[in-house]
Amino acid sequence: MSTSVDKSVPRARLSADQARAKILDAAALAFTRAGYDTVGVREIAQCAGVDPAMIPRLFGSKEALFRLIADRAFSLEPAFEGPLDKLGARVARHLLGPVVATDTASFDEFAFLLGSVGSPTAAPILSEALHRDFIQPLAKRLKGRDTAARAALLTSYVMGFAVLRAGLGSPAIESADSRFLVAQLGAAIQKCIDG
Repeated sequence: MSTSVDKSVPRARLSADQARAKILDAAALAFTRAGYDTVGVREIAQCAGVDPAMIPRLFGSKEALFRLIADRAFSLEPAFEGPLDKLGARVARHLLGPVVATDTASFDEFAFLLGSVGSPTAAPILSEALHRDFIQPLAKRLKGRDTAARAALLTSYVMGFAVLRAGLGSPAIESADSRFLVAQLGAAIQKCIDG
């Protein structure tokens, strides 16, 4: 049995920009599905249809590739825009919207975060990106004291609720009256906003 690579099917020659885009897309999906520690460079290269040597040549390392994806993953969603006096209820209603099943063929920021948060390499990268691109912009919108801490606390409410509802499918959340949930969650979020 031969272990050599089958060269009978020629690969299309890609430009560096094309290879880079294919690798970024493949890596984003792989990290979303399996997390940083589980995914290898060879797997990413295979999904992208490129030689594994292209990844260190174009990105330097798997960690650098992960950082690029994390740097594009987080931003304030439209639910966080608008007047601050009604932001709590608006975000709570957004969180109670339809749960959209994660399509394994598309990038999902939340699954990307959860899949790698336990990695000693990936967690600091995720924390840096989340704080820079979500928590700090939210803190800039808030008035008064301790805006960074309040924005981080608000983010923890949002993420915790999302894990419990969408990630774990909490029957307590699903069976509760949505008006009650909006009132309670909205009040907790609004308290972070108001200080």
